[in-house]
Formats: sequence, structure tokens, C-alpha cells
Amino acid sequence: MRAMLRRLAVLTGLAAAVAATPAAAQAPTPQTLTVTETARGGTSDVVDRPPKSPTGGEQRRLSRDDSLVITNPLRDSANRPIGRLRVTCAITKAGGFDKAAGDCLGVFALKAGRIYVTAPLNLAATRTTGTVLAGTGAYAGVHGTWTSVQHRDGSATDTFSLTR
Repeated sequence: MRAMLRRLAVLTGLAAAVAATPAAAQAPTPQTLTVTETARGGTSDVVDRPPKSPTGGEQRRLSRDDSLVITNPLRDSANRPIGRLRVTCAITKAGGFDKAAGDCLGVFALKAGRIYVTAPLNLAATRTTGTVLAGTGAYAGVHGTWTSVQHRDGSATDTFSLTR
């Protein structure tokens, strides 16, 4: 009986080692994708819920539960059009554009598929980091992170680190 239990313990240990080996050997390699949001051709709108802001433009005050809706054309590294970014942000902290905060959900609708993302909203920041939630088409099954860096000309560079 002891010999059989010993063999069972050894076999169980070997099975666990074999099962763990392929997972370690197949660690996912991140794929990097970079796109540019152009400075022209985009749209933005504020859904101003009560209490309404008395002024518009950059002097506008955002209230909790207001929403920002943003779209931007996207280009690849060769400056060719490859899609459009669509984002909706829910304001969670009231304030002017320099102090308001919120949570954003977006989709990078690219020719090869869609990448769904989330990110915190900080309109005063020039760099934002978010999470890649999912994808379709060539991006089906991806997840990871992405970073958006704003440039002085109004464009932005978005870099994704994607794994499957």
C-alpha cells in the first residue's frame, strides 16, 4: 500500500510539473501598436446635465454626471488613415477643464478590427495611461495597456502593449 501511495505521489508531482511547463514556455509576447490622433477632423461635445454651466468653451464648468463625447481620426506611422477613435467620458468630479475628472470608455475602430479601452479623464494631463479591455477582428482576444501622449499641435500618439 505504501509503495502504491509513493508511486501515486510521484506521478502526481510529475503531472503537475508537466502541466506547468507548457504554460511557462508559452508566455505571451506583447505586441506594440502605435497610432496617431490627428489635430484636425475630430469632434467633441459636452452633454451638460443640470446644474448647467453658465458659460461654454474653455470657461465651461463640468458637473458630476456631465459627459464628454470625443471622436478623432487615426493615422498609422506612414500618416495613412486607418480608422477613428470614439470616446465617451462620464464626469465624476466637478470643476473646470483643468480640475474636472472622470472615467472614459473608448473604441479605436481600425481597418483591421476594434480595440476597446478605458482610461481615467484628466483634461490637464498631457499623458494618460489606460487599460485595453478587448478587441475584434485582428485584435480578438487581446488585452493590455495603452498610453496617450498629447502634443502641442493638438495631435496625440497612442501606444498599445497588447497580449493574447
